[in-house]
Amino acid sequence: MSYISFYDDGELRAYLFEKGLNLLQASLFMLLQSIDKYAEQNGNYSGVKTSNTKIGKELGITQRAVTNNLSKLQELGLIKITFDRSIPSNTKRTIKPVKLVKYTLESQISGLIGYINTFLNSIPENWDELDKDDPEIKEQVKNAISYFGSDKDVINYINANRDELANYDDFINWLSHFSTP
Repeated sequence: MSYISFYDDGELRAYLFEKGLNLLQASLFMLLQSIDKYAEQNGNYSGVKTSNTKIGKELGITQRAVTNNLSKLQELGLIKITFDRSIPSNTKRTIKPVKLVKYTLESQISGLIGYINTFLNSIPENWDELDKDDPEIKEQVKNAISYFGSDKDVINYINANRDELANYDDFINWLSHFSTP
């Protein structure tokens, strides 16, 4: 996965609130993400290895609050917690925050055109594919994304309607419905 851009702090906080997190949970996630980013910049890609005590001191909360809020973040799929029990007397916990990214509309359009071309190339009788540099095609794909709400929803539609979109001409006809007058 190539990252287009990370959410800035304001966008990230708003996104986390939309997911139902409270201020403390959002702050905990953002702290874990910052620590993980720093570790990755220094060559450690395994995740955050710190105690609840240290996290609690940083956020001004109890160890129990840290435990409860880590559980909530894990339940929401925002972090993955693993335990290394290779030494029975010394279990080590690693917390890996999920990378939250946003993609530009341009990258979504390019990705969707690539997906459609891969789909078209999988059809034995088909010889044509969409021109990724054609402004009209790009505009139609952009309008399809807008109509469906996301590039993922367009892909889901394509997958659910494979019989109707069986060749290049069917795709061109379907995309023409998303042309601006």
